[in-house]
Amino acid sequence: MVRNVADIYQSEQYSLAAQKVKRAQGALNILSNSGKNGQRDMLHISDTGRTYSKEHVVALVDTAVNLSTSDFSFYFDHYNNMPALLEAINFSEGFVTDSYNPELSELGVLSFKIGGVRQYIPNYAIPKINAGILPTISAKNNQLILDNRGYYCYTAKNGKNYTWTVHEGHIGWAKSESMAEAVGENTSGYNYRWEMHRAGDLLSRLAKGSSTYGFSNEEQKEILAGFGITEGHFTIDAGAGTHHYMLLENGVVIDIDKRMELMNKTNWHNQGYQTGEVINVYGKECVIGEDGHIQVSAEDGFTDTKIQYPDGKTL
Repeated sequence: MVRNVADIYQSEQYSLAAQKVKRAQGALNILSNSGKNGQRDMLHISDTGRTYSKEHVVALVDTAVNLSTSDFSFYFDHYNNMPALLEAINFSEGFVTDSYNPELSELGVLSFKIGGVRQYIPNYAIPKINAGILPTISAKNNQLILDNRGYYCYTAKNGKNYTWTVHEGHIGWAKSESMAEAVGENTSGYNYRWEMHRAGDLLSRLAKGSSTYGFSNEEQKEILAGFGITEGHFTIDAGAGTHHYMLLENGVVIDIDKRMELMNKTNWHNQGYQTGEVINVYGKECVIGEDGHIQVSAEDGFTDTKIQYPDGKTL
């Protein structure tokens, strides 16, 4: 049972000799398994993190950043449950932040909010995810369907695999991974962070039905190609509903949901067309009704990339 931090720190149990024993025992080995033949399992704790017991971790962190044991209650309650810790960090409420003490490089904490209460976990006790064994983010038949609260692998241009998460339409680098790595910058000279930021931002916007303003057509086409999305109609569903688009040869992305909404709202009599005339919407023939409207849905199986009007105009 964890007591007052001051009592813990002063206790003979945490004398220098006892600390060495704790390290030797590798208390955090219960959270980690290096696997057979030196291969890591799905989740693991850093070698540094495995050398500390949870009580010792909190005593040290409290000394460095002035936190109480109650600030670590979620961590204590889920000490042996790495998936629960990752779930709280990656899909928590609001912002995830880190606190780093440069004078004590092994210390520092990551904070998240759960149940309206801010909680903390030592940086080096954050479970690491083996991104290489996660499924990739890849469209099939131009349909990109991702599990909400799912974990995926993103391979950057630098050849490294990174863990990405999906949460209600937000797609990008997992908080547990990105925050833990924020302390140590990449020294390869390649800005992999910017690459992931742009790719994740574009996918997230499309997954939420938002504008892609700020992306060039060439960038859109390149990023989407990296996820297996090619020219023509495509859909994205990442926990925020299914959204329909069309990618043109020049990289322009058309929001089909909004286009169909506009087509249905338009009174085509006011545009000079007559009842009974046909508007061919991406291969679907839509007859103008007596009220001047047509009925078409983004869910329809479109076979073309153009809209043809009765007077021969195309869009």
